[in-house]
Amino acid sequence: MKISLRRWFDALPPWLRPRGVRYHPASTHHSATLLGKRIFVLPTKQGLIFITLLLVMLLGATNYSNSMAFALTFMLGSMLLVSVLHTYRNLVGVQLRLAQLEECFAGGEAGFVMELINPDSRPRFDIELRSSKNFTARVNVAARDHTHARLALPAPRRGRVELGRITLETRYPFGLFRAWSYVDVEGAALVYPRPSAAGVAPHIATAAGEGVATPEPGSDDFHGLRSYQPGDSLRHIDWKAYARERGLMSKQFQRHHSPELWFDWMAAGGASLEERLSRLCRWVLDAEGRQQRYGLRLPGVEIAPNVGPAQQQRCLRQLALFGIEQ
Repeated sequence: MKISLRRWFDALPPWLRPRGVRYHPASTHHSATLLGKRIFVLPTKQGLIFITLLLVMLLGATNYSNSMAFALTFMLGSMLLVSVLHTYRNLVGVQLRLAQLEECFAGGEAGFVMELINPDSRPRFDIELRSSKNFTARVNVAARDHTHARLALPAPRRGRVELGRITLETRYPFGLFRAWSYVDVEGAALVYPRPSAAGVAPHIATAAGEGVATPEPGSDDFHGLRSYQPGDSLRHIDWKAYARERGLMSKQFQRHHSPELWFDWMAAGGASLEERLSRLCRWVLDAEGRQQRYGLRLPGVEIAPNVGPAQQQRCLRQLALFGIEQ
């Protein structure tokens, strides 16, 4: 059985594997820097063939005492040594930062956007990022610049997906050597329950009633005109009607109070925990799409009615982590 050097190296037990650079997004460290002592260099398959060819050429030049063969062998050997240096320098000093976490629904892919920063005056080429599940991204970083690479991990079930250890590697410039380093990223993306099929959500109206309209100055919905009363705002006076000698009339506005929706754990039904959470997730998404105020009740958790991206995020987070140690 043929086993590549990389697979053999990665198959070592954790206590034998080299320690990687540790990066915690919530800590005071804004980025992880690849230091020289954390970068490893080994020849690739092409590099081993090239080294073997050089040894054969050296033996031939020695056997025949051919100066041209010696010159060619030493020239190619110097290129090999320079290749080691450039491969190593292409990775050392690169800074890595977790720029963004992309949440998803169960069955999708959680995204991890990594920012690579090059503080040096020389560009970096062909840097590959690989997750523990062999999802890869390849980037170039210009001198004193930064770029982003996205790693997507499958999320078959709700909860959290951790990025864990990733590998940064390069084979630049000739592919004869592989330099790599490990970075342990302590970042996790949320995975929301898979929304169930669209359905009618139960709702409970607030004390204001079902769609009750109440006059309120300053609202945007025009309701009609009424006779001017002392204290009315001059901005609400219908000057066109006054010009037609119809007297002073004030524009009347009103606001329609939409019913508040309560999504209750007991009302969700379903034969299993995940079915209930999927149904609640669908109700939250539908209510947010209609811009209706909604609240969520779970065992031990109650989120007051509101509307907007922040409210949706709060509800989906509780659904994603319900029953999971937070």
